[in-house]
Amino acid sequence: MKTNESFNFERFKEEAMQGLYEGKKMGGTDGLFAPMLKHLLESMLEGELNNHLEESKAARESNRKNGKTKKTVRSLQSGHL
Repeated sequence: MKTNESFNFERFKEEAMQGLYEGKKMGGTDGLFAPMLKHLLESMLEGELNNHLEESKAARESNRKNGKTKKTVRSLQSGHL
């Protein structure tokens, strides 16, 4: 689940400070802290998955990451069906 983009904290900090000076909102899906929260959650999930797989491997259970590619979800709302 490793992301292709690494999180650049210094760039985030500069952009967040500039956004605060411009009066942009901090929270929400399009808020200033959204990129940092996204990176944090993805890192936590990756760590949890890796830990689970290591425990399964140690217990000699068959388990592995499967289908580790980006996917596009199509729905009636998106108009792509």
